[in-house]
Amino acid sequence: MVHLRKATRNGGQTRNAGSRAAAWRTVRLAALAAVGFLGSVVACGSGTVKSPFATDAGSDAAAAGADTTGGLNVGPDAADPTLGGPCVDDGECDDALPCTADSCDLGLKRCRHTPNDQQCGDGVYCNGSEVCDPKLGCAAGPPVSCADSDPCTIDTCVETTHSCTRVPRDADGDGDPVWNCAGGGDCDDNDPTVNSNAKEICGNGKDDNCNGQIDEAPCTTPAHDTCVDPLVIDSSGFTSLSLAATALDYPTTCAPANKNLRDAVVAIQVPDGAPQDVDIVVQSSDTLVSLATASTCGEGEASSCSPSFSVKGGSLSRLHLYALAPGVYPVYVAGSGEPDVALSVQFSAASAPPSNETCNAPATLVPGSAQTASLVNAALDLASACASKSPTPKLSGTAGDLVYGFTLAQPQDVRIFASPLDAWGVPQLSLRDAGCSQANDELTCRTGAPAELFARGLPAGQYYVSVSASGPSDVDVRLELSDPTAAQVDEGCAGAQPLAAGQSVDLSLADHTDAVNTGCLSGAPDSSHGLVLTESSDVLLVERISNGDTGAVSLAGPACSVASRLSCGTSANSPVRARAYGVAAGDYSAVAESTLGNSVSLTAFTRKAVPTTLVALADDCTAPFEIPAGGGLFKGNTANAHADFSAGCDVGNQAANGAPDQLLHLSLKTKSRVVLDMAGSSYSTMLSVRSGTPCPGTELMLACAAGYLPERSYLDLDLDSGDYYVQVDGYAGDFGAWLLDIYVSPDSI
Repeated sequence: MVHLRKATRNGGQTRNAGSRAAAWRTVRLAALAAVGFLGSVVACGSGTVKSPFATDAGSDAAAAGADTTGGLNVGPDAADPTLGGPCVDDGECDDALPCTADSCDLGLKRCRHTPNDQQCGDGVYCNGSEVCDPKLGCAAGPPVSCADSDPCTIDTCVETTHSCTRVPRDADGDGDPVWNCAGGGDCDDNDPTVNSNAKEICGNGKDDNCNGQIDEAPCTTPAHDTCVDPLVIDSSGFTSLSLAATALDYPTTCAPANKNLRDAVVAIQVPDGAPQDVDIVVQSSDTLVSLATASTCGEGEASSCSPSFSVKGGSLSRLHLYALAPGVYPVYVAGSGEPDVALSVQFSAASAPPSNETCNAPATLVPGSAQTASLVNAALDLASACASKSPTPKLSGTAGDLVYGFTLAQPQDVRIFASPLDAWGVPQLSLRDAGCSQANDELTCRTGAPAELFARGLPAGQYYVSVSASGPSDVDVRLELSDPTAAQVDEGCAGAQPLAAGQSVDLSLADHTDAVNTGCLSGAPDSSHGLVLTESSDVLLVERISNGDTGAVSLAGPACSVASRLSCGTSANSPVRARAYGVAAGDYSAVAESTLGNSVSLTAFTRKAVPTTLVALADDCTAPFEIPAGGGLFKGNTANAHADFSAGCDVGNQAANGAPDQLLHLSLKTKSRVVLDMAGSSYSTMLSVRSGTPCPGTELMLACAAGYLPERSYLDLDLDSGDYYVQVDGYAGDFGAWLLDIYVSPDSI
């Protein structure tokens, strides 16, 4: 079991005030020592220092508890780390720490620096939630602890899903947990070829299948394991190939020796006559696979190899061998397990490999004429913002690219289409200017199956298109030109249409271009809207997308640049959300994007900026936490709470009332749109809104949300005036630290 530094869980309780004050004294003294202040005090030989507040604070401050006795950390307010020096107005209280809200507490005539932890977030889940120290600024919080008490699990924090995984202990990675853990049968967890799912191999002196017997019948003898006994193929067709009992005899860069791999040998026999092309594809639903060739079987380095590509239903590897003269050619088929793999070999007339590998030798893209880009064996030469991986040879690959060029004699609208001719990869297009080869030569890019790239009103000049894919596909490529058209009213941020807070707008992106770049979702058509904030505000942007699409929503300055971006959210799950806290009054841009150019909806929710509020206790109806009328940002922990209430969207077969929960109360004076968002919580959340008496009332229709995805629970409700209970719960018995963002938009429906 992996032991991470455990995050403190206290069920929402605050630390003892005395110990907290002592902690702040330690931090403060350490900070003073770092700049030499303590050294000067010690040198003077005095144990006390006159308070800098004693002269100017006045009698009112003294009566309110200000320190006039010669020390910073004595008096009734000593345990409050948010208090600073003397003041008469807010202008005297700027502490230059971006994560604190600075104001003058006129009752104490002292500056108050209220921390807002949300200003410190680095966007990384597994390193924990950053905190705002009111004296020192942003600081790291405790990392997410996934450790449990079970030695039979390996516990890992997964950044992509914002969750913990606990998988059975399997040191050798053969898919069979060690025998002394529940569900395991591996009698040698140091040898990946030995486990309870393996086949017994004849004559190797090992108990391969962990049944307590060695070399017992029936046992398996490896087939086509070496160059001595290859599988000979001399015509087109399909077959299966077993890797059972084989060893990795011929490691390559695509099948390295330090991995739990094995291989078999195929001999491609090109018959007498004219040279021929041979296209080889190996597929598996259970194991990684790769292909490699060599000039002589078993001797020297592989002349070429193809790594394993992830495809729907498993993995695939593909090699295309061009113009092979009559003779025998070895092919190593490697995999990470024993299951049979599917092998396809296709012979065809000899051809030459594509010559348009780089910008120096592009193929001409003729408008209205389709061309086939065969990406098998292609190298990746050009960087693209739409690329998801580096294509260095490894167990999991990304196809390379081919380059095409076209020239415009006058400004025109340009559409480029890339349609896959097989199921082996998702096409990617990159439109590039006359420079072509550098990353900043890319004008825009697009990914999809099919992919459609649209650029409006391109000026006359030379352009290039690189075509790639997520796998070794053949792709149909086509260029269409038309007269330039006028931009849509919501394309670009200049003069963007206003977006009213709390109101949803429906957007059609079908004829939109990738007009702005906030660095949120590269290559996607977008729509921009203006958002005006009249005071320091918290902002939640919400985009709803269609199934199968990937969307993005971002908040940026009026220029919509990467540098001015304040927040960004990207997801294939709707709704997509982006949050920004403590945003200064001013003009901003909200940008919605869709990878497929589908219709989306966009909503901006705003409220006066507020710090995070800790929800302590609130375990049941005796003392539910009161939510302010305008909403807010709340955090708590259900680890030490009780399971008091059930919820309609929980999984079945739970213990009574399911997971531990906490309860909040919301009173609405008028009909309102209320958004409740639990993104940022550390576990699979569940959120239920209830109404009626007695407490907690009855769950409203469509007001329960399970949050087992990274986005966590989300509800967008139209509620009449009245009293409501918000139940923070856990899906399938889960519990832990939670965040709840609530926005209330009165009379917005």
